[in-house]
Amino acid sequence: MRLSIRLSALLFILLNVLFLVGCKENNSENDASGEESSSNVHQARLEDAYEAYIAQVDLNDSLKVTNSLYFTKEDGSSLSVIAFLNKKEEVVKLIEKYVNGKTNRYQTTTFYVKNGRKYITNEHFEDTLDKSNPHFIERISFYNEKETPINSRIRKAQYEEDLDKSIFEKVENYNCSIERALQVINQQGSYVPKFQGLVFSGRTTYITVGQDDEEGFISALLIQYENETTRKMRKNQNAMLGKPLDLQFQKVVDDNGFEFQLLLGVKEAE
Repeated sequence: MRLSIRLSALLFILLNVLFLVGCKENNSENDASGEESSSNVHQARLEDAYEAYIAQVDLNDSLKVTNSLYFTKEDGSSLSVIAFLNKKEEVVKLIEKYVNGKTNRYQTTTFYVKNGRKYITNEHFEDTLDKSNPHFIERISFYNEKETPINSRIRKAQYEEDLDKSIFEKVENYNCSIERALQVINQQGSYVPKFQGLVFSGRTTYITVGQDDEEGFISALLIQYENETTRKMRKNQNAMLGKPLDLQFQKVVDDNGFEFQLLLGVKEAE
């Protein structure tokens, strides 16, 4: 009789232990599922905030538009940047257009800037490394307050017009540098315009500026009004070669659709 009671008690205890273990495992699974769901919700809200900022900037037709110098190389490479500024003269978007003349690869990168920091980058480029299967890529990266990428995704298509139909896939976080775009638009660093000589075409004269490197970028501007600096250039070009310049210019499109840069003012940089 006592043995039977003991067995019954042990069986009761064992069933309770199994029940408690099962509950604990279920609770752990529920907690993990809950944490994952919460993380997904947070990520979705974060991406919504980034997308909302893109729309806010892109739909703002009151932004001031400023063009950088249009740089080219003999091999067909080109580089230019367009800046969009708000009413406080703060940059909120940069569009960098670059063509590599040696590889025929072109790339357009849009930088969205918030509170003076890189916030979002959107890159469009053609991947020509695999010549048997060239394709177009769009890569978007989101950044935190320290300008560190926290999320990157890409989509691919054989034809550029099909990119919008493709689905984004998450990839390793990619940090797209904004430094070159800032240097180009601000005429700083490697893109300080340095005098490279005058070019004469009939009655018109162009001033050429660019990098000192023989294979570096160069840009040409039509001289419409003479000043002390342009007269000094005409008098002795050799003495002015390589001199850093402060330029004011305007991008102009004539009635025939021809684009050129009109020099509004120039002086030697201090």
